[in-house]
Amino acid sequence: MILLRTERELNPERYWLKPIKQELEYNDLALFDQNGYDLTRAEQIYANANGYNAIGHRYRYTCKDPWYVESYRTVEGPHLNHCDLYFRRGFGGDAREQLKEIAADQPVFHKLLSMRPKWGMDISVDYADKQGNVFELLHFEWDGFFFDKVLEQKRQVEHVIDNIDWDKGAKEMLERKEEWHNLDFFGQSDWKQAFWGLPKEQFKEVIWK
Repeated sequence: MILLRTERELNPERYWLKPIKQELEYNDLALFDQNGYDLTRAEQIYANANGYNAIGHRYRYTCKDPWYVESYRTVEGPHLNHCDLYFRRGFGGDAREQLKEIAADQPVFHKLLSMRPKWGMDISVDYADKQGNVFELLHFEWDGFFFDKVLEQKRQVEHVIDNIDWDKGAKEMLERKEEWHNLDFFGQSDWKQAFWGLPKEQFKEVIWK
């Protein structure tokens, strides 16, 4: 497997600035995601008003761009599960003033006013072979609220990913299966980050101030 890095980049813009024309209700904040990138319906409406159409992600909507893609599809061995760059904006300008008015009558909308801008990266590479071996080669997630720091971390991670020999690494990981197979989710994650020479993951950061 060969991964190709796209030309997409993290966008430093922090806020949705333009107000919306429709009225918002309590249900527009249903299933609020306090530590990820899933957008409420209210956020989707603001994104659309500001020229961005949220992308469907299973049953959710989010703001993301492709980060790495496969140079070709493979049905055996290492293969890409998903790989994206994420962002979630706060509210500024006229959009923030509008939300303040809404929150005066419906305090639940302070959930949006208290949001911090957030950026992140997510790559997942799986493995499957004819002998029935199936496992996750790598799943790395890292996000934060300071754009420059996230961008610096992205550059470091890209340097590692760009130089990985996935077939060779998968063979070695299989040979060392007894070291990681019986670990829990977080234990396996830590082991595999170290195996590939990546920093420890950082994700699920709560978005409220």
